[in-house]
Amino acid sequence: MIRYKMYERELTDGGSYQHHTCVDKFVRRSVLEYFNIPVDFPVVYFTRKVPFTSEFKCGFYLNTFKKLKSYYFQQTLDTIKLFKGLYNDIFLAGDFDGDGNFIDQSINIEIMPIQTKDNYLTIRKILIENYGIDNFECDSLFNDYSVDKFHFHVKIKYGVEGMIIKFYNTYPINPFINYYDN
Repeated sequence: MIRYKMYERELTDGGSYQHHTCVDKFVRRSVLEYFNIPVDFPVVYFTRKVPFTSEFKCGFYLNTFKKLKSYYFQQTLDTIKLFKGLYNDIFLAGDFDGDGNFIDQSINIEIMPIQTKDNYLTIRKILIENYGIDNFECDSLFNDYSVDKFHFHVKIKYGVEGMIIKFYNTYPINPFINYYDN
């Protein structure tokens, strides 16, 4: 069952645009087993390339990330602190090999803000001041924003190939409207 669709815009130089179809927010153990995702921690989401490969990306929380002893741990903590008071949730995502071993070449920091136009503007300012981002094509979405229209979030990815920042919004509605205390 399709829960919602999500539109992705890269705010850094790459300028990529993608569409995602999300079928559920949480992953259950039986689903992990079915897709052969061999991890022993709570999973927020996972993705796998098509055509099928044994490697996968998995979403998780900070306590799990700490156990993975990543090169990016302190940088991740410093980034999270920038957004203090602006989010309902933050989760991380990283790459794993087919045996479930963490590949420490990048980390995604997914910031799920409290959904208001003022928070968007504050996050926008943080991205401008700390990362030099000035590619905000998404500003027009907030001209008449209300929480029922869509959910937005930001991803900051640190990796061996540099940093990427992306903006996401769901459509045609906000599927998280009853999930978070907006």
